Amino acid sequence: MISGRDIAEAFERCGVGRGDVLMLHADAMVLAQLGPMTAERRFDVLFDALADVLGPDGTLVMPTFTYSFTKGEPFDADTTPSAVGLLTEVFRIRPGVRRSQDPIFSVAATGRLADRFAEAASDDCFGPSSAFALLAAQNAWLGCLGCSLDRVTFTHYVEQITGVDYRSFKTFAGVRVARGVEAPANVRYFVRDLDRDTAIDLSRLKAALVGNGTLATAAVGRVGLSAVRCGDFEAAAKALLSQNPSGLIREGLTPHVARP
Repeated sequence: MISGRDIAEAFERCGVGRGDVLMLHADAMVLAQLGPMTAERRFDVLFDALADVLGPDGTLVMPTFTYSFTKGEPFDADTTPSAVGLLTEVFRIRPGVRRSQDPIFSVAATGRLADRFAEAASDDCFGPSSAFALLAAQNAWLGCLGCSLDRVTFTHYVEQITGVDYRSFKTFAGVRVARGVEAPANVRYFVRDLDRDTAIDLSRLKAALVGNGTLATAAVGRVGLSAVRCGDFEAAAKALLSQNPSGLIREGLTPHVARP
């Protein structure tokens, strides 16, 4: 069994501390290691532990992505549920949590910079004024608790700013709802080429981060925690892409073939 203090100490061993910004990708399986308690209390233990680590000046950010907008469904930041796991949905509806207006890649945040993340531009998923650009500007921590580094969505921000050739821009039109009022919305998304093997594979990037000492790891009971700063992630990813333009996807496992 583990405790909330065990969770907090794992993040602290990775270097995450008071006043930091943390973008967390997590699997709820970590909570199964807590002692007998209600499901609601399990979530409280995790988020209380993270609050202890980050302190009153820190900011916790989690993904609350909803791909339904790309299928023609309206998006309401107040009511549309997160489609990326129970843990993110529980976080979304917690008191004091703010959510951004991006109808595809919204994030939810609590803490000192929560309002800035909620107010990030929502017309370009990974653009220069997006929540992901704000993560980069803050040199936030990217954390993976009980899940693979492949879950780090910040990867798409790096792909967009470097202009990888296996993605291209597509604009989705739909309806966004704010305070009960519907309004048309157009959102630009750097979508992947489905004719290529473009599934994310960060095995080579992980090796580079381990090699240069910028990927911190710790055990949380039977699951692992990985954490890396946005700046280190971005620098290593750019270096990898300069050597292998498909280095962040499965296609890059084989020698790169230039595309016409």
